[in-house]
Amino acid sequence: MNLLAHFLETTLQLPADFPTLDIPNILLRLLALAPLVGGYLLAREGRGNLLFEVLAVLLLVLATVIPITFTTDSLSTILTQYIQRWPVMVFLLGLAFVRDGGIRIVIGVILMAVSGLIFLPHA
Repeated sequence: MNLLAHFLETTLQLPADFPTLDIPNILLRLLALAPLVGGYLLAREGRGNLLFEVLAVLLLVLATVIPITFTTDSLSTILTQYIQRWPVMVFLLGLAFVRDGGIRIVIGVILMAVSGLIFLPHA
């Protein structure tokens, strides 16, 4: 094993312009994927559990506003864009209520209608 390590150390040369790993940036990008993965898992496993479906909607909408390049100024932009997407969240929450069944179908249809009334003036 020591011979193999010595062989690789002496023969393997990295290019001079090989980029260095920026560990904090990599971790930040992985953290930015957390709402997408969490929302997907909650939506997949939350069938029939309305709380999980509501949390999945909130996380998936959050995943749509996180920018690819993240800076410290992005936090305020993320919050404002997240709040601006509340009509979409209301519509998706209505779908979650309709999917749950029972009397919640009526609540879901009302939520979707309210969301549609919000979208109509902007169209």
